[in-house]
Amino acid sequence: MGYYENEIFQEGASEGAVKSGYAYEYYRKLSEYTGWEYEYVYGTYNELYKQLVDGQIDLLAGIAMLDDRVGVIAYPDLAMGSELYSLIKHDTDDSISSNPASFEGKKIGILDSAMVNALSDYLFEQKVSADIITYDDYASLFEDFENSQLDIAAVEGSGTYSREGIEVLCSFGTTDYYLCVNINRPDLLFTLNQAQNLLAIEEPNYINSLRNKYFSGSVSSLAFSGSEKEWIAANKTLDVGYIEDFLPYCATDSEGNVTGVVKDVIPMILGALNLEDIEVTYHGYKSYDEMLSDMNSGAIDLAFPVEGSLFYSEENGIYQSSPLVSTNNELVYKGDYDSSSVKTLAVYMNSGLQYYYTIAAFPDAQLKFYDSVDACMEAVQKDEVDGTILNGLRAYNLLRNSKYHGLSATQLIGKDDLCFGIEIGNKGLLKLINRGLSVLDEDYVLNTASRYSDNLYKYGLKDFLKDNSEIGIAFLIIVFLIILVILVLQSERKIAKEKAQRFAIQKIFDQMIMAFAQMIDKKDEYTSGHSFRVAEYSRKLARKIGYSEALAQKVYNIALLHDIGKIAVPSRILHKPECLDDNEYSIVKEHASLGKEILQEIDSLPEIALGAGYHHEKYDGTGYPEGLKGEAIPKIAQIISVADAFDAMYSTRPYRKRMDLEDCLMEIRKGEGTQFNPELAEAFIELVHDGWLDKIDTDNDVLWW
Repeated sequence: MGYYENEIFQEGASEGAVKSGYAYEYYRKLSEYTGWEYEYVYGTYNELYKQLVDGQIDLLAGIAMLDDRVGVIAYPDLAMGSELYSLIKHDTDDSISSNPASFEGKKIGILDSAMVNALSDYLFEQKVSADIITYDDYASLFEDFENSQLDIAAVEGSGTYSREGIEVLCSFGTTDYYLCVNINRPDLLFTLNQAQNLLAIEEPNYINSLRNKYFSGSVSSLAFSGSEKEWIAANKTLDVGYIEDFLPYCATDSEGNVTGVVKDVIPMILGALNLEDIEVTYHGYKSYDEMLSDMNSGAIDLAFPVEGSLFYSEENGIYQSSPLVSTNNELVYKGDYDSSSVKTLAVYMNSGLQYYYTIAAFPDAQLKFYDSVDACMEAVQKDEVDGTILNGLRAYNLLRNSKYHGLSATQLIGKDDLCFGIEIGNKGLLKLINRGLSVLDEDYVLNTASRYSDNLYKYGLKDFLKDNSEIGIAFLIIVFLIILVILVLQSERKIAKEKAQRFAIQKIFDQMIMAFAQMIDKKDEYTSGHSFRVAEYSRKLARKIGYSEALAQKVYNIALLHDIGKIAVPSRILHKPECLDDNEYSIVKEHASLGKEILQEIDSLPEIALGAGYHHEKYDGTGYPEGLKGEAIPKIAQIISVADAFDAMYSTRPYRKRMDLEDCLMEIRKGEGTQFNPELAEAFIELVHDGWLDKIDTDNDVLWW
């Protein structure tokens, strides 16, 4: 593989250098289809092209198709990309404009490639005579341009880094470019054609996503047009209107401040354009129509969000920006879904966004208007309507609230674009916003949205009791009895210290904890007996590190309830046989903090809440729920963490056999210093090697001690 240095396109053209770029990533993708391993040969583009022609290398990327090359090198059926050629100048040079006549006599630097012919043809058509200077590589070309030894640079518009202080004059041509093959290697050409065709079929958006990833920061990204410069010169502030109740995208918090994705994205856009000095003011609106009215009157510059229907945007007198995010909408319904039965739909009366999408997706449906999204959901719950339409991210998180558990959602066909709205005629701001959006990473927007989605849903103790009424009643009874026993114990201590009485009360307390542990294990049939095994492992480990028998028994009781929070995890998730998705996993992770919440009222045994709340913290700080590190993690939780991890590996489940013992211990050792306290991990491994595990039947939950 010939490999030459070219900004963004491919970088790291030397032995041992880290490689990256559009072409490099394309090579790696092709390897997934071909199985190819590459040996890279370095040089300038011209040197490597000659080696390709001479048969010294097999492949070279970025080659335009010219008549005199066909038959000398082999072209595949499909291009690896396309390129727009542009001319740029220093923005301080007023002697050159977009009028080609101003290029007369100027020095134009250009890479010695297919661009030279395109530029020559363009200048000939424009009847302009200029001094064309060719370069073997971009590095030397841009060095001369930046040192003002060139008046104009001819560039591949999406193939150079964003540069300040330049202005795009015009484009002078476009071409496809190819990954070409040594003419003597028809076997490689055949394999390449197969791979490119399969890639186009199986991953049809790959080229576009690769282009967006690497070329969003192109030379044109910071080359402001005339209308953009006019807007920047005339505006020192940016007034942004947003809908107040549209998390995760935008909302007003309890203190009256903007929150949601829009709060983070606007500064990101301005920063990408080096316009941080512009002061941003946010204005919240309950009504979509009121927001657009203020835009048309000039009270705000931007409206967010507007929905991706060009017709309705035109009717409202606004431009749409490029999409900030494209998501699926969900139809929320009750009972069994049948598209033909959707005759009435609930619409939030202040949401033009929801209204316009609804009439487009269900033009024959009767609409009923409500004063909030919650009211729309409740209307579905009460069978007043057949459904309501919500943005996908919002629907998923709202439906997680216990009061909506009787509702379901189905994804509607097609993507819905959420855009910024700009008043028609304000083309400078429209271009600026689109330019900034092109630089934003789509993953950034989705990750930010996920962060704010948490505010749509909070599964607390109240929700748990509502979802699990029978367990909730049992829980309240047991907590009452525990408190009663503690009070009796305290009273008896004051009255007398007779050992028999204390022993009897302590026995009742222990039995109640064990009963509660059995209830936890019954909740999750896949891990039956888990609480008792972890408790026994924890007791043994406590003894090993020097705890007294009384303290070891205390550790046992605490460990019995380490998973108490799991009784709040919906059974549909806990018993799901397939892998959990990210949202389902986040629900499962909440069992730790919920366990702490349930047990923290038992102040006579404070460690019991610590064991439940922090047994998933990791020694290196990467655990949850609080990311505690090292000795900041309570010791009881550190002990339970080792025991819990071991049992997860060494227990048989319906969907898999348990791991071999030595493999389990190897995983424990790998986790020393990262997942586990190294001293506790080593102590546990020594315990197992001492043979104590032979006395515990981990599959049948029979504990012999």
